[in-house]
Amino acid sequence: MGNPNGKGIPSKKALCFPEKGGRKFGVKIWEEALRWDMDDVMEFLFPKEYSPVCHQIAVDYLNYLIERGEITVGDKHDFCRKHECSLNTLNKNVIPKLYRFGLIRRTRELPKNAAWRPKSTRKSIEHESLQFSTFLKKIANEWEALVTTGRMKRRHQIQQEKDKEREIQKQERVEWERYLREIGE
Repeated sequence: MGNPNGKGIPSKKALCFPEKGGRKFGVKIWEEALRWDMDDVMEFLFPKEYSPVCHQIAVDYLNYLIERGEITVGDKHDFCRKHECSLNTLNKNVIPKLYRFGLIRRTRELPKNAAWRPKSTRKSIEHESLQFSTFLKKIANEWEALVTTGRMKRRHQIQQEKDKEREIQKQERVEWERYLREIGE
């Protein structure tokens, strides 16, 4: 199921976020008006400093996919020849991670005039997908809701404490005035 020896999440299942403050991205991460390109987005899945080859293949492959709309097996061979990259790296490292994180979706094509068997070769066709952005938006919205709720609860608690303190002070003032009246009489 997991990694029993506690060495963390395998890189094929992990996103890589920039260091605290996002200095690596500079103003790009904070300015909403600045648009990112594919290179910036792939920095989270295949960081250049850890896997420069997979990073470049992923950037080129996704640009190619967005340009075409779908990619068949023949298109993958053409892509690898054109970009001088390994088909094995594309099929074993890049495409599975892109699929796992929802940047692409796959459909399988059965061989023509052949009965399907578990070991039959079914050709994969990749399409672009918005599942990645949907998940991240949901995560971000839920985190924002949790933080906002926590802040509101704290403010409400602080306000209740202030109200209690005012009530105590008011009660003490009333008792003090009553005491002064009793002494003065």
